[in-house]
Amino acid sequence: MKKVFLDTDVLIDFLTKRVPFEVEAMKLMEYGNRKKLRIYISSLCLSNIYYLVSRVENKTKSREKIKGLLKLTEVLAIDKKIVEKAAYSEFKDFEDGIQNYCAEENGIKIVITRNVKDFNKSNLSIQTPKEFIQEFEKKN
Repeated sequence: MKKVFLDTDVLIDFLTKRVPFEVEAMKLMEYGNRKKLRIYISSLCLSNIYYLVSRVENKTKSREKIKGLLKLTEVLAIDKKIVEKAAYSEFKDFEDGIQNYCAEENGIKIVITRNVKDFNKSNLSIQTPKEFIQEFEKKN
């Protein structure tokens, strides 16, 4: 089963049904639900998601959405090694560096994000949801 790491923006698209990105985000999560993909996220994603979604909706709904996300994903821990790599990296955005090194340290070779340019310092395969889905559907 193919392993992928989802960036926070894709998860927010899924949870808030953000137009026009929700279709691809939902498709990725459906592949995970059907066990065609193994979807990984970082523990940092959950904190960011809770904060962002609770500003648009309420805290109770935000927590419920987190619970649903936990059923569809594997959550990876952020440790000092990952944070150090991000801090000393050339990533302009610290959070993107953390996400990248979290995936890398856990052997995940694909990061799916809408912000591909923010990962230009990555050694991983960085794809938009659309790019990944097109490639994935050709092979499966």
